[in-house]
Amino acid sequence: MALGAVLLLAFTAGQAFGKEETFGYSMGGIDHLADNLSVTDFWVNGAAGQQAGNGNAGVPAPPLPAKWRPGLTVHVVWDVRDWQHDKGSTHQADVSVDPYSEDGGNLWVHFLANGTVRVVVSELGPRAAGYPGPHDPIPSKEPWNMYPSRIAYSDVGEQLLDTQLIHQHCDATSNPVSCVKQAHERLLDEERVDARRYLPQCASITNGSSYDECMRRAYQSMRAARLARRCHVAPGLPDCKSSTNAKDPQRAAGALVQ
Repeated sequence: MALGAVLLLAFTAGQAFGKEETFGYSMGGIDHLADNLSVTDFWVNGAAGQQAGNGNAGVPAPPLPAKWRPGLTVHVVWDVRDWQHDKGSTHQADVSVDPYSEDGGNLWVHFLANGTVRVVVSELGPRAAGYPGPHDPIPSKEPWNMYPSRIAYSDVGEQLLDTQLIHQHCDATSNPVSCVKQAHERLLDEERVDARRYLPQCASITNGSSYDECMRRAYQSMRAARLARRCHVAPGLPDCKSSTNAKDPQRAAGALVQ
């Protein structure tokens, strides 16, 4: 079955290039963008490359002619996430393929810091000294930790409790719908402030166990800050009576609802 799939791929590739000999190895994306940006997904001639990173070629590449020719291009589509400003964008371009030998190689897609794309075929990886492509810096980054989103995906139970308190407060107002919306917006803004206060300190830690411990302490601090705001609104809650963190006046200043 595996051999049949390979033959089918080769047959399809031959048809795509007028029955000329083709090859298709592995493909990898290299993200040279600023620390707050990341290429979350990309495609080359329709073949999915997934997230661009620091140069791992782990997905099948689209077929290319066995012999490079002038004017050879591929169509690249890529999604960029701006984690600092919570927005994304999609781009596409026909990109010239750098000249390559008949030995072939992996397909490397460089997303350069100036917003352009460069496509290189090489048996060497992008960090090798003899690599024929760009040697621009490849930042090691985790922007989702440096710039957390306003949308919180963790602590569902905590979110439900805050939502309950918001509704209790807003049900007594003249415009409950508007009140709930504004309160949720304030809550998300407060959560992002907390995340950006505590999580970035862990992003530069390379040791796995130290990173995990730093993240554990960061989330613990974020929960304590959230509890302080909650207790400012509803001091009668059991957690508020037993927790010294809930009595922190500095963190309580950012009230859940006003």
